[in-house]
Amino acid sequence: MPPRRSPASPGRPPAPPPFVELELTPAERAQIEEQLAACFGLTPAAARSWVETTAGRGACYGRVVGGQVAASFAAETLPLARGTERLTAVMLQSCYVHPDFRGRGFGLERADVDELRRRFAADAVVLTLFDDGLVPYWRRRSFEVVQRAEVVTFDEYSARAQRAFSPALDERALAAKLAEVTADGAVLSEERGIIAVRYPGDEVVDELILRGARSPGDAKDLRVRLKTVMASPGDLELVCAIDL
Repeated sequence: MPPRRSPASPGRPPAPPPFVELELTPAERAQIEEQLAACFGLTPAAARSWVETTAGRGACYGRVVGGQVAASFAAETLPLARGTERLTAVMLQSCYVHPDFRGRGFGLERADVDELRRRFAADAVVLTLFDDGLVPYWRRRSFEVVQRAEVVTFDEYSARAQRAFSPALDERALAAKLAEVTADGAVLSEERGIIAVRYPGDEVVDELILRGARSPGDAKDLRVRLKTVMASPGDLELVCAIDL
């Protein structure tokens, strides 16, 4: 019988360490901010705001190797509402594997997604997809597309919002979202309970937040950019005009 090869033997790299909740020490914060900037092109201020929001409202998880955050993601609870119906989702954000550890199994796996859902006692896990080419990757991790990227009118978005679940941000979550996009250079406007988030040079509303209003007349001219959203389980009826 040939000798058994240990996990650390040549030709078989050691298994990645499990994801653990990070304490977000100054060193960990600096690494996560650097990863956010590299992955999403965020300004330093926006990256700091994102980490601060995660520290206050959610959690950041990482695979740590010798003090280095080799892979990381953030997660926080997202209440969903459809009329009087309520669900709880957990947002999966800022998934990143450091270049030195790519191709070695350090990314999220289906079991990690299942564990995250259990940990947050959530009905579903959701994420915004910034690159539609990643759909097959996330499908292998139990996600399905529940909203496709497109530009819609305000009236169309409002009509969909009557039929599907939408994020139900409380005032604290709303304040954190607005601080985050402002730090990233967004321009905000609010009228009759509708907050429109635009970026300089872009006529399309990049994110739309409703404070109870549905169809004030002069909002009919708004054009809203929806992003691809995936969910696990993939049968969630969702319409969402904010980045998760």
